[in-house]
Amino acid sequence: MKIILVRHGESEHNSGKSKSNDSSLTKKGEIQAKHLGEKLKKERIKIDAIYTSNFARSKHTAEIISKIIKVPISKSFDELNEYHAYHVKSKLMGLLSPRLRALKKLLKKISRDREKDKTILIVAHGRTNRIIIAYLLQIPLGKYLLRLAQHNTGFSVLYWNKTFQNWGLKFMNDFTHLPRRLVTN
Repeated sequence: MKIILVRHGESEHNSGKSKSNDSSLTKKGEIQAKHLGEKLKKERIKIDAIYTSNFARSKHTAEIISKIIKVPISKSFDELNEYHAYHVKSKLMGLLSPRLRALKKLLKKISRDREKDKTILIVAHGRTNRIIIAYLLQIPLGKYLLRLAQHNTGFSVLYWNKTFQNWGLKFMNDFTHLPRRLVTN
């Protein structure tokens, strides 16, 4: 199994045009999503399911990619919504947070068929994706996790290693599908 984690395209909030945490994509964000969809299509990456957070920017990014690769969005989850920095910084918060426990439960459900040859695409948020990577790779949550960059439509690929029975990280924050003028944090 592979899990492709995608950060949404540039949003009105990211660009400073809106104070709303649940803002839509900018034109630039839509173009970023199109570039990623075209890369996935060109490389003939077979996606079996697409999951997204319930925030507008993630859903819109997933919709654009979905149309290009011709795979419908399977489901949206609150557990994939944006997390606050305190969820990552505090080890105690990580242990006590009902949201993080719910995310772990969702990840177990999504990856229960990890021995099978399938690929799941998840469109979420920078911090959410870093938490997922940390959880699957068994890296403790902590403030240093926040230092790992995640560009808009940057994507990371995790894979299940059948030999060692653990998750591996193929690469993180690939944004080579974007022309330089479209690269944003």
